[in-house]
Amino acid sequence: MTKFLLEIGSKNIAQEVDSVSGQFKQNLYHMIETIVQNRGNILWNICLVLMIVLGAKLLLKMVSAITAKVMKNQKYQNDTPVAKRMKTLMTLLRSVARYAVYFLAFLFILSVLGMGKPLNNLLVTAGIGSLAIGFGAQNLVRDVVSGMFMIFENQFSVGDYIKIDDVEGTVEATAMRVTYIRSMKGDQIIIPNGTITRVVNYNKGNAVAAVIISTAYEADTRRVIELIERAVNQYAKEHEQLIEELPFVQGITKFSESSVDIGIICKVKPMKQWEVERGIRLAVKEMFDQNGVAFPYPHIVTVPYQKPTDFVCKEDIFVQPKEDSVNLADWQNMDAQTSSEESSQ
Repeated sequence: MTKFLLEIGSKNIAQEVDSVSGQFKQNLYHMIETIVQNRGNILWNICLVLMIVLGAKLLLKMVSAITAKVMKNQKYQNDTPVAKRMKTLMTLLRSVARYAVYFLAFLFILSVLGMGKPLNNLLVTAGIGSLAIGFGAQNLVRDVVSGMFMIFENQFSVGDYIKIDDVEGTVEATAMRVTYIRSMKGDQIIIPNGTITRVVNYNKGNAVAAVIISTAYEADTRRVIELIERAVNQYAKEHEQLIEELPFVQGITKFSESSVDIGIICKVKPMKQWEVERGIRLAVKEMFDQNGVAFPYPHIVTVPYQKPTDFVCKEDIFVQPKEDSVNLADWQNMDAQTSSEESSQ
């Protein structure tokens, strides 16, 4: 009985193997036959796919050439708000065109491969996109929406010097999802638009240069203030193109540990506050040098050590005084006297 069951099992396994291999060979031959019979259509579809890819690249090159021509126009080769706004819109147009062209090219390629019409593919892609948004693409949508609002609200433009959280630099480009910033050291920093919560734009409106001058307590403060006013007014006359209003010396702003601080403020052109601050410091330094006014700086005084005569050291406190030595003869006399008294008793 067992032998009979083994023979039946082995026959079934052999038939199973023959059936699987036969089905695989049949499908393989059918696929090869289909490719051979439709080789013309397949080559045509491949050509269509290549044409779509080349057309997408050509269209993107055209968009890049048009936007570059607009940005190179002499009308926008300056730092006016209109020029910065146009550069920002052109960089945004490049980003939008890149996403749109690649997306449409993908839909047409699916259509060429026999996966539906472009409209049906668009609907299917929209459904898949909705699922992707529900399962983890919230950050992408947040970046895109935040970027659009920043552009429409004109929070900053290409060429503006801004500060985002602890990142500071010049805006190189703005895209739908990210913002490109070039730092003072030359590093390119890419920030997702959705993570931008606070922006400091140094190009919006006039700036204020603020300088603190530290003076010595021994100096005549009124005379020092007069010298500072003379220095900053002279600097303002020599640099009228940088300054909106004449500098104002506030007077004493703080009593520090080793100096009297005198404040200076001046309303200047946008992005000129750092240059004016450096110029005011140099002008004040030169004025002080001409009039013999010294700046405060740390002093180190060295006093030689001398031990006072009435100073009590720890050795004087903890060392016990030496007792007078007792002669051996005295001890012997004392012992003899004591023993004689005991014998008489």
